[in-house]
Amino acid sequence: MRESWLTGLRSLCRRWTSDGSLSEEDKDDVEGLQDLIATNLEVDKLRQWSTKNARILKILLYYWAEIEDENYPSDSTGIRVALQSFPPEELVYATISQDYLLATIPKDVEWHEDKFPLPSSLSLMFRNLAWKNTKPIVLVEGTFDSKVLNTVFEVRFPDYTDYLSIADFTQGAEGGASGLVRTLRTLAQLAIPNTILGLFDNDAAGREAINALQKSALPANIGFETYPDLQFAKAYPTIGPTGPANADINGKALSIELFLGMDCIKEGTDMLPIEWTGLNHRMQVYQGSIINKKLVQKRFEEKIARARNGVVNSIDDWSSLDLLGNFAMHAIAQISALRGTR
Repeated sequence: MRESWLTGLRSLCRRWTSDGSLSEEDKDDVEGLQDLIATNLEVDKLRQWSTKNARILKILLYYWAEIEDENYPSDSTGIRVALQSFPPEELVYATISQDYLLATIPKDVEWHEDKFPLPSSLSLMFRNLAWKNTKPIVLVEGTFDSKVLNTVFEVRFPDYTDYLSIADFTQGAEGGASGLVRTLRTLAQLAIPNTILGLFDNDAAGREAINALQKSALPANIGFETYPDLQFAKAYPTIGPTGPANADINGKALSIELFLGMDCIKEGTDMLPIEWTGLNHRMQVYQGSIINKKLVQKRFEEKIARARNGVVNSIDDWSSLDLLGNFAMHAIAQISALRGTR
């Protein structure tokens, strides 16, 4: 593999010198490229070379991304050279827009996660979604759910905001789990190419909806999940006909409000309880919801306002929202992976 990269660099060097009329700056570039070839792309030598030749690194990346020419290798020579100039223990972050990535990435690029770690969901997307120049769509049960997810990606995952669309299809239509089921089935009939993820509340109605969709013949580009389980929800305070008790509310009453953070769902040192509302006969479990839901949502709005204004509050808890954002990205990546196998 290394020899193919060197062959590509030699080819580029011949191209730069082919017309015989080089400016002083061009001559410097050629000399720097020849020095790069002389490193044999060995890591230690590359690091020394890169400290003196940042401009040529930029040119190599430009050629890799922009130039379609048989004399320049279609593999990741430029990216490889740039990344190898960093020490192995140093994390390297790159912001690449979806449109730019999908329009220019060569088909034979290999992402070596052992040497250059990327977030697992994002690297999975690179491998399995690059063949479809479409924006994934995330659908949820209600307007507030959509607002929360959009805000989470805006504040906590800003690099992903251009990558996916979190839509609210409940405007003027039925919301809830049954409404989302109907929306997913309608989109399946429309045969749109986008990767689509339906996210349901992790409650009795959401689990019932998942069971119904598992019996449907949905196309490979449409997937569905409930919100992930939460550890603290395994022993959460509840109120029922027999009085207060701690219970596992995963799969029974885990709505979006439970992900907003302890600063939103606690009153003093106690978590606002779940009030059981009735038995879901199909699932044979009780359904419930958090009390004072409007207060919880108001606290979330205040937290988001602080974040947008750059105000750091030590009590702000983002852990469950971060979990939810990562869960959504991983679910999208999993759907895109399945699309490549069907």
